[in-house]
Amino acid sequence: MPKAPVRLDQLSPEVWRRVSKLFDDVIDLPETERIPFVRTLWATEPDLARELMSMLVAAAEVERTKAVGSEPFNAMLSEALAEKQSAFAAGHRFGAWTLDRCLGRGGMGEVWRARRADGLYQAEAAIKFLRTDASANQRALVARFARERAVLARLNHPNIARLLDAGVHESTAYLVLELIDGRPLLEHIREACPGLNERVRMVREIALAVEHAHNQFVLHRDLKPSNVLVTRDGQTKLLDFGVAGLIERPEEEPHTKLTQLTGRALTLEYASPEQVAGEATTPASDVYSLGVLLFHLATGNRPFAEHTSRAALEYALLNSEPPTASRSIATSERARQIVDHLPPPDDARRLAGDLDRIIAKAMQLAPEKRYPTAAAFAADLGAWLDRRPTSFRAHDRVHRARLWFERHAAIALAGGSAAVIVLGVMTWLAVTVVAQRQELATERATAEALARAITSSAPSATTADAPASEDVEHRVRAALEGNPRARARLDALLAR
Repeated sequence: MPKAPVRLDQLSPEVWRRVSKLFDDVIDLPETERIPFVRTLWATEPDLARELMSMLVAAAEVERTKAVGSEPFNAMLSEALAEKQSAFAAGHRFGAWTLDRCLGRGGMGEVWRARRADGLYQAEAAIKFLRTDASANQRALVARFARERAVLARLNHPNIARLLDAGVHESTAYLVLELIDGRPLLEHIREACPGLNERVRMVREIALAVEHAHNQFVLHRDLKPSNVLVTRDGQTKLLDFGVAGLIERPEEEPHTKLTQLTGRALTLEYASPEQVAGEATTPASDVYSLGVLLFHLATGNRPFAEHTSRAALEYALLNSEPPTASRSIATSERARQIVDHLPPPDDARRLAGDLDRIIAKAMQLAPEKRYPTAAAFAADLGAWLDRRPTSFRAHDRVHRARLWFERHAAIALAGGSAAVIVLGVMTWLAVTVVAQRQELATERATAEALARAITSSAPSATTADAPASEDVEHRVRAALEGNPRARARLDALLAR
């Protein structure tokens, strides 16, 4: 029988720091991912896993109406490790849909794969139900579930999972959502996106989906990797509007520790400072979360990852500007061990410069200093991807020229080749012209020599005899002395 955990106040400072950090990482994972994490840890460090499990069990008690009392730890551990029973089963029918298998359970409900069963057409979908075992704060969960239905009905975007249907069956509310044939964002990044361009492109797609939601007066408020799936053809799909809010209506329920544990209304690592402070959220809050997401995918690390306790992380979020993304890659591996760690991109050196500035602007502490819209954030990402000037250096002519040559490298090279050809043609023409001029000069010199010889050899009034032809030729050759081209021309003429 496993031994009971040590009291928290009896743990050594080093063990307490490690357990505390692991708890902060694991508590935000979906329930289906917590147990595999603990089991993996148990295989190598059972004592540490036991303390972590103790804290998770204690946290789970927040969701219960009964008190822990003196129930032994081993019984609690067995219950925590056991698969929770669901109120739903394969074959159950809800409206026109029949359940096939459970896809997962989260803080708010269960999601099942289902198929159309009314014979009108063949289709598959994901059906989301409100959790039936979370009796604590049930009223708030029901309100959130209803809000998600209202929010999804307003959205129609290729990068947002669509609402297909909704209904109530035997007092059970359900949502029928587009079934995404894909995998989680971080898994896709690890396996298929070694370069920075692919990762930035995906964040840009998500930002455009968020902008669409904002245009429909909807805030997502829980942007993070686990709420994004990637289809087989590489398209991102934004999920889970369970904590979304309407821009025109202030949020009524406070962000308390209870909502963090049950509904997970606040994922601290991706939350904006105003969300952590419990203040009103705006589109700038989603822009901040998009900046954190880009930071994570571009570096492999989360900002403020060096803070090992939740209290320290909250303080950093409320009081510190984010670290420079390109410098985060140089952080030691020990400080970067987080649950959702990613390998940095192969070309991470490209982070320095405009992409650093884009991330920093999105993650400014003051909302008014961030990008005014998710579309503006996406526009700068698009400019970076296309090697066009971002908003930071739009008027820098030298920078614009350099980017133009980078964008049109092939054209520039082709233009260089064309210039060489043109230069060659011009050189040939120049040589030809020079040769023609020399030929004309030779002809002129020969003609002038002949003219002088004829003139000098013409008989005068007092002399009746004409000079001999040899004498004329001698005079012509003497006139052409020093002009070999003309003499050669003369020889050619005399040879005819």
